[in-house]
Amino acid sequence: MTFSGVDGVVSWGYYRAATVGPWTAEKGESGWSLTATVTEMDTFRVSQRPLTFVASHAKGAWRWPIESLEIQGASLSAMLGPRG
Repeated sequence: MTFSGVDGVVSWGYYRAATVGPWTAEKGESGWSLTATVTEMDTFRVSQRPLTFVASHAKGAWRWPIESLEIQGASLSAMLGPRG
């Protein structure tokens, strides 16, 4: 199963830790993985925990808890928990 979108947000509580452009969330054998392009980032907030990936859709928003996160340049990769 795969979801994708044109933008999303990594949030830390009520704060925006990062904004991403094109993203893809894919369910594999070890769970959900996320790849995305970072467009804005607050270095302090993105280093905090817990983080959540939020992607809007026509009827609301999908939310995944972020279990691990790696950012290299503008590339974000993460392992996600169950979608809420």
